[in-house]
Amino acid sequence: MLGDIDVFLRGLGLGVMVAAPVGPVGLLCIRRTIQKGLLVGFASGFGAAFADAFFSALAAFGVTAITDILQTYNDPIHVMGGAFLVFVAWHTWHDKPRAADTKEVEKKYLKRAHLKLGGALKAMATSFIITLTNPATVFGVMAVVATLGGLQHRPEAGVMIAGIFAGSSLWWLMLSGGVALFRKRFTEKGIMTLNHATAMVLGVIALWALGTGLRTFL
Repeated sequence: MLGDIDVFLRGLGLGVMVAAPVGPVGLLCIRRTIQKGLLVGFASGFGAAFADAFFSALAAFGVTAITDILQTYNDPIHVMGGAFLVFVAWHTWHDKPRAADTKEVEKKYLKRAHLKLGGALKAMATSFIITLTNPATVFGVMAVVATLGGLQHRPEAGVMIAGIFAGSSLWWLMLSGGVALFRKRFTEKGIMTLNHATAMVLGVIALWALGTGLRTFL
């Protein structure tokens, strides 16, 4: 029992470690929390937590076939990830803040809740795809788990994966929750500036990914 707790806590730390570096998902988490609220902001990171857990499982269970596939198709994956980031950057640049309607009536609450849930699911799917198509993140997660996981027995892998998922999710909750505390201080102009800055950073990352993937073909 104590051994499982130790493995889980170790996984918890690894989960925070693999999620904490600020990348495309981190930028989207911050921007969406400010513009669309805590639920959508957290969902933006929660999708990445699923991807982290998935690739942690591959490393923990020693699945080398997927690793070989990733290495073989590294360039096409870069191209797909870069193209997807171009789309996300374009959407981010043109995404305008929507003013809250202070005269909402009770009939609209259900509709608003439905729209928020849909937005959260969309945000989760976006971050999952970005993480899934980023070879640097994928190999980084697998390397951290393989190197620092310290698994002695195969049954420990499941506990480790659960800890990594919990740690990654915890990081995204802390990030989105911390940003949400200052959300109301952002004006419409400030949000638009943040959108443009995020879009430019995502665009640079997208160009790097496309260049990395296309250099073999060129």
